[in-house]
Amino acid sequence: MSKKTYLLKNKETVTVRDLRCDDVLLSQKFFQSIPKSKRKYFRSDVTNIHHLEERCMESEKGKVIRRIALMSGAVVADASLAIDSDSWKSGTAYLRLVIDPNHIGKGVQLVLAKDMYDLADEKHLEKIVSEFMRPQKDLMEIYQKLGFRLEGVLPDYVHDQEGKEQDMVIMIGSLADLRKAQQFIGDWLDNDHGSVGAGEM
Repeated sequence: MSKKTYLLKNKETVTVRDLRCDDVLLSQKFFQSIPKSKRKYFRSDVTNIHHLEERCMESEKGKVIRRIALMSGAVVADASLAIDSDSWKSGTAYLRLVIDPNHIGKGVQLVLAKDMYDLADEKHLEKIVSEFMRPQKDLMEIYQKLGFRLEGVLPDYVHDQEGKEQDMVIMIGSLADLRKAQQFIGDWLDNDHGSVGAGEM
């Protein structure tokens, strides 16, 4: 997917592009900036350099679509979209979002969500699923604003990075529901510069 640059209403620019193998150190710096109290609810140790190298390789090989949002050369958000290959789940993808807490509420998460929506629409997906641990309440708020609905909660279903059992929350958004949220997302963008092609700014 091409690189896109968005201009927020506060006149700051956000560039969204594919994760590359030369982004390992940038990614590590980003994940290290996330408080440990939040990182413990991630599925894996995202500060481990070898794990980050594997993530980048997966992205370049197309196994998982990974996109990053950058401001002033630093990563401020990371997203992945894993398209389910099972025939009975065709048209479904699993979304994961990680946003720098210092940039939540500034529109960055909505820019990345719009980018993921455009990608899902391009892939002709029907719905997007997100799974996360119950303590990640900020994620639930973001997904609700994006048009996702709560599908269910599985008690003590997963373990956090400290080995403690946690409830897993499942939220689903159909492409039709997410489309309705596009107007809300647009309110955070400069209407004249919502999306600028690479090299045009």
